[in-house]
Amino acid sequence: MLSRHHLPQPIRSYEPVSARHNEPERGICDRCAQHVFNSSLRQSLAKKRNAESVKPSYSSLALDVYASVLSGCRWCTTVGNALLTCSELDSWMEEGDESESADGPDANMHLNGDAEDAQMSSPGKPVYPADEGMAEDEEDPSDAMSSSESSGPHTIHSLDCTAKLDITIEFLKWRDSPVFNVVKVTAEVTTGGDDKCTIREMIGENAVAMTLEVMCTDTMDGIAVVPQRWDMVSAASFDKWTPRARAWIQACEKYHTSCATSGASQPTRLIDLRDHRHPRLAIRSSSIKPIPYIALSYVWGPKQEYVLTQASLDEMQTGLDLTRLPRTLLDAIEATRQLGFEYLWIDALCIIQDSSEDKAQELPRMADTYRESALCIVVASAAAAGDGFLKPPDPPRFFVDPFEVKVGDLDDPLALTFGYRAPYRASADPISSRAWTLQERVLSRRLLIFSSSGVMWMCRETFDNPSGAPDAGPPYQTSLSSIYTEAAKGDGNSDEDGNEDKGKADTEVRASEIRETWMCIRADYTEMDLSYCTDKLPAISAIAAELAKQTGWTYLAGMWEENLFSELHWRSTRQIPSHDQTLGILKPEKTRNIGYLAPSWSWASVGLGGIVDSEDERADRQAFNFAILKCHVEPIDPAFPFGPVKGGYLLVSGKTLELGWLSENADDEASWDIPDISLIDPVDGNSIGEGTLDPLDGPLDQSQKVTCLAMSQLRLGPLLQRTLPVEGLILLPVESESGSSGTFRRIGFFRITRPLVFDGATTMILRTE
Repeated sequence: MLSRHHLPQPIRSYEPVSARHNEPERGICDRCAQHVFNSSLRQSLAKKRNAESVKPSYSSLALDVYASVLSGCRWCTTVGNALLTCSELDSWMEEGDESESADGPDANMHLNGDAEDAQMSSPGKPVYPADEGMAEDEEDPSDAMSSSESSGPHTIHSLDCTAKLDITIEFLKWRDSPVFNVVKVTAEVTTGGDDKCTIREMIGENAVAMTLEVMCTDTMDGIAVVPQRWDMVSAASFDKWTPRARAWIQACEKYHTSCATSGASQPTRLIDLRDHRHPRLAIRSSSIKPIPYIALSYVWGPKQEYVLTQASLDEMQTGLDLTRLPRTLLDAIEATRQLGFEYLWIDALCIIQDSSEDKAQELPRMADTYRESALCIVVASAAAAGDGFLKPPDPPRFFVDPFEVKVGDLDDPLALTFGYRAPYRASADPISSRAWTLQERVLSRRLLIFSSSGVMWMCRETFDNPSGAPDAGPPYQTSLSSIYTEAAKGDGNSDEDGNEDKGKADTEVRASEIRETWMCIRADYTEMDLSYCTDKLPAISAIAAELAKQTGWTYLAGMWEENLFSELHWRSTRQIPSHDQTLGILKPEKTRNIGYLAPSWSWASVGLGGIVDSEDERADRQAFNFAILKCHVEPIDPAFPFGPVKGGYLLVSGKTLELGWLSENADDEASWDIPDISLIDPVDGNSIGEGTLDPLDGPLDQSQKVTCLAMSQLRLGPLLQRTLPVEGLILLPVESESGSSGTFRRIGFFRITRPLVFDGATTMILRTE
């Protein structure tokens, strides 16, 4: 795995297919055997097994690496691929910067973004897909180069030059490992001004930085110096995962103050597991001392038949019918017992499913239920309640396929295996597609995750993913950890030394972090699926309630009044939960005729499909003759402002234009990187901007003009002041029986690249519902 441009990057394969069949006996070339993986390295690993690192280094010419790649040396192939990948990335980044500087911010920029930009903007998402290589019996048509070689400016032949390589290999003990488990490879490339060398010069902070894992089944004098296997915790074996899980829990309880529960709230009902043979539903009294319990987060899948109802309440208090419980719930009961807990909370068995009154009482308590649980078991790998989760994990995926290098004397070599396991893909597990489960995970203090990659841990202060590389990030990127920092304990008016300015600055930084966290949660949530689109606000209400509790902000149907100007700048991606296709411009059947969800200016009005913030991450957004005068939302239950709503409006002042438009797509087609409509200048008939439409009930009438309400202008730096795009809402009037009502509804988002068209526009006051 490479680290480049502040992002992890998989290594591309450039080597000829034929070279993959030429591997030497040692797995490496003679040069590597003599100067790198020699007896000296073996002795260093043995003698310095108690040291923090072992750090050999060597120098080479790129043309020597090139020759070794052709001869099948696995080490030189990995190093060569890393050099070419970094050089190519740097070239693309430089070309992108030059293009933007020359053409302005509107050049090649669509509202829906660029596929590469989308990958680059998300931490942990690689620019390149992992190269899976070819099957052994599959031949390349040319037998000369891999298919990836011709897709960029570099080929394997780019190494055939006189560039000097200074390479350091550092064996490290990562995350308190008792043995060397990570290898950091740094390569400085000096071209010396050689015009024939197409590889870029990469030195100092710009040097190539690659991370590999290392493993060896052998020992040295009976002692392991590196891990003896790729670690993975299987849920199929209680002997494997239970001791590890208990250790995680005990360490967290002992050392992590922010993970400790307050005991201030307990669920109304819990499943009592003290009698192993006869678990039953227990109703808790507020006067009873709080007890530790586990909460379950899982995917229901098809409708569950055995659930708590008004008719079964008394029966379940006597005892649960284990023969009627789906596999996932039975596994959860067994896992809870194995972990030493006596109480378990499961929504299907602890909330009366046919009682709207009970749901109305319990829904606002969801935040407390998960936040106050001693542990949340996340059943990530099961697509339905009947699947279960105590089963073996999938085989590991690799970004760098394992290869063996024999170190030292061939008569008694130390066979080191290098590779790099791909990070856990949370989005690939079924639970990541279900909207209700997001808030369950985000609010819980401790997570024991049963994933397709194995069992892993995450809490507010740390994480452990044995199935991934030691330096990999947490299983989930989105959390509320930022709101539980030390800053939250203060009054926000001054720091501990009484410095009021410093205290206010810290408060502003914390508020900014919370807003950013919310935007990430919102983006993730809208790409998840709901069985009922009417749950759009309820399924994220617990997170909203928690943020309001921590910040004091005012919630408005999915938006925060204190950040409303920025949050109005959302656009629809129409990305559906499968993450592999987009919806059409028209609403899917599932979201039609479902009634009122939210005001049109709120993202929650989109029944199904993703939304993102429109702001370019490099931009500074400023109001463009725009002001929010009033905003009002009417919740169905006034006592629970975070739940469903029955009305709302936005009163604003701003410049508007009525513009004609041309469709960029067929009526029911959409593309991630192509805008839906072009906006037409009424004077010269040329395109002055583009728009992305929200999912519509029906096709737009081509003869009907749209109202464009300007909200903001993007500033992309002092050199680009001539073209400052204006962004805003695309509106249509709301028709009444008597004609136009003077009220508007949002149907999309625009970016106009010729802002001068607004010079003659008058400022109006508009009401949008």
